[in-house]
Amino acid sequence: MIIIDGVKYNLWTPKDEEKEFHPMVREHSKEIFGDNSLYFDVKHVLKTASGIGSIPDAYVINLSKPLEWYVVENELASHPVYDHIVKQLTKFINGIENQNARSQILDMLYEEIDKDGVLRATVKQLTDSDDIHHFLSKLFSTPPRIVIIIDQKTPEVQEACRVLKYTTDIIEFKTYVRENAENVHAHLFDPLSGIIKPPPPPPPPRQNWEKKLAWADETVRETTKALLNRIAKLDNVSHRPSGPDYMFYRETSRGKIVFAGLFLTKPALKVRIRTDPATFKDPKKWTGDKEYHWFFKVGEREFKITNKEQIDYAMELIKQSYDLAK
Repeated sequence: MIIIDGVKYNLWTPKDEEKEFHPMVREHSKEIFGDNSLYFDVKHVLKTASGIGSIPDAYVINLSKPLEWYVVENELASHPVYDHIVKQLTKFINGIENQNARSQILDMLYEEIDKDGVLRATVKQLTDSDDIHHFLSKLFSTPPRIVIIIDQKTPEVQEACRVLKYTTDIIEFKTYVRENAENVHAHLFDPLSGIIKPPPPPPPPRQNWEKKLAWADETVRETTKALLNRIAKLDNVSHRPSGPDYMFYRETSRGKIVFAGLFLTKPALKVRIRTDPATFKDPKKWTGDKEYHWFFKVGEREFKITNKEQIDYAMELIKQSYDLAK
């Protein structure tokens, strides 16, 4: 409850995301993203190279320095976290990394600006540029910030966002309703301008695995050591550092077969595994939709972990790769 000048406001939880929550976020977008921000809730499909698409709730362009653009997902905490956040945002990120998809978004936003005389004049004034398309092209050559606006920031939501490879800003947007006047609302949230974007981490050392492990965050070091011990207990397994990385092999009659590669970053441990798309099970969607082609010809997936509580599920994924290495 909030009391303002003796008047009581009770916490209200929206039930319908599209009809109740989205309009409130749109209405207060300038308070959230800044006075010189433009909020576009145009529904546009982000296409990955493989043709998988996903629709973000909005795009935002910030015309104040530092110039940035955002992909926005408005969510209710009552929704299943991994299905509605991790799955959606993974598709967004994969789509954003497709240059053709970025070009489509750029053209779409340019059309929205160009057809509105007032909006067009505003952009020209704030950017000091007569060539809006060129300005957008330059802006979209930089990676976006991913922003989740949610009615309740739960530990589950924060944990889910840690598996994403882009840093994600989470804004808790609470709504309170005045007693005996349900149409009078009060909103509580931290504007994005109040969330300091962390500086990029220093580059990792180029030396061996041990030095890179020492460079990683303490929780990552402890998590990595614990995971190493768990994987090493599998039957007929050998393992060793490979430069700054770490490789696991299954000993078979055909020789050593790689089934897992470990790659350290400062805030997380990345794990590459072999998968069979026909049988692979990843209910938490840690590996997303993106496939790699480095160690394995097909079915190479990646996930990351940041703490020991994630090791059990990580082993479920790794064990599937181990079983394929026969």
